[in-house]
Amino acid sequence: MTATGAGPRTVPASGWDARLYWLWILYNTIAFITVLTVGFLLAVLGSNVFHLSLASGRTLVALLIATLGAALFGGVLGSLQWRVVSQRVPVPRKAWITANIGPALLAWLLVIMPAVIDAQNTDKNASTAYLLAASQSLALGPLLGLSQSMVLRPLTHRWGWWIGANLASWLIVDALVLLLAHFAAGPDVITADGSIAEVYLTLIATTPLTGRALLWVLAPSALTPTTPPPT
Repeated sequence: MTATGAGPRTVPASGWDARLYWLWILYNTIAFITVLTVGFLLAVLGSNVFHLSLASGRTLVALLIATLGAALFGGVLGSLQWRVVSQRVPVPRKAWITANIGPALLAWLLVIMPAVIDAQNTDKNASTAYLLAASQSLALGPLLGLSQSMVLRPLTHRWGWWIGANLASWLIVDALVLLLAHFAAGPDVITADGSIAEVYLTLIATTPLTGRALLWVLAPSALTPTTPPPT
């Protein structure tokens, strides 16, 4: 039985589906833990083994590592998210994965690799630099929503709300992190005063918000008349 309401089971106007909601949280959690862990290993390996530098012939190696990190992010996160999205609308898997790779590549090229390379050149801890860069790249979350919304645009009238939902989720979580760090001596991953595990938790904390928004954006009443049911 599909999530489109075929047979006796119907999807409410709000688009709510508990099974898809918890699958979204589970799949995104798995993806975030995987990509951050492997990305951490890629960044530190590149720094310690290849002694990367943006001003030398090793730039190509740095670009290669950034591309591998972005491809990992897009492949893992995109594939797992697609397993939920495709139960509502017939989104091609390749298109959804590609929409994840672009923002990830920007994060690696503009934030993560420069931070790791700078740490190496100034004899700082590369793992600490990766932590700071990963936390700073959280700000690119809304960019991911923008890229994904272009894939959803032909399928739902609410595609623009997906951009706002991603922006709101990141702002809310970042605000809570700052409040916890200020008032309760909690994790402060925004300024890198935290651990890798706290970065994981910060990322995962956005998924309940985006999961609910996704179900509403892909509610049957919001789909375009030409949208066929997913197979």
